[in-house]
Amino acid sequence: MSRPAPALRRDQRALVEAIRRLPDFRTVAVLRGFDKSSRATKDALLEVVRERGGHLVDLTPIPGLGELSATPQADLVVATNRALTAAAERCGAMWNVPVVVPGEIGEDSGRLIRTHQPAVLITRDNGRQDVVVRELRLLGRVAWTDGGGRARDAEELVLRPTAEGMVVTAVFAGVTTTRPAARAVAVEVGEDVVAEIDGQPNLVVPGSYHGRLTTRPVCRLSVVG
Repeated sequence: MSRPAPALRRDQRALVEAIRRLPDFRTVAVLRGFDKSSRATKDALLEVVRERGGHLVDLTPIPGLGELSATPQADLVVATNRALTAAAERCGAMWNVPVVVPGEIGEDSGRLIRTHQPAVLITRDNGRQDVVVRELRLLGRVAWTDGGGRARDAEELVLRPTAEGMVVTAVFAGVTTTRPAARAVAVEVGEDVVAEIDGQPNLVVPGSYHGRLTTRPVCRLSVVG
């Protein structure tokens, strides 16, 4: 005898109903957790999408650095919990599509907010691209340069977009250096390097990466249950 599906929380039900009311979508990308409630929310969203004759893409686990350009593009991105908001905005900024996330009271709930915000555009040596809307943190031995001389070693490297430009923080031998990057930053990534992409941990394929500041559209709808 199969077990009944977990009941959705109030905020999860509100999220599903918000998607049901949205017009003009065919493919929905869902970022979710691994708990039963998140899976049940994904299943409820799948039912809504199928009612529209659409298709659901389950982005679990979250695509690693450089993998988004090889991921089937959706025309709507949904995060099943607030902890995945940055990851959802990363996908939405990459594809230039709206993002729907659970919100809190007073957080522009129920309104579609369109903004343009600074981001870091990442290009791999194979031509694949990605975008980071909060920060890219590389943990492990890398070599980097911003075009201002020889490459520098780092045991931790952070690329962070700001309204004033991209900021680089490098840690090596216990010394932390933070500086603005006027040019694109080139990074050589070796083995055993882990990335935190907008706060989400992920492995990084060894190779050459270039990061430069860009501006990406972010269109977000916060749903309060």
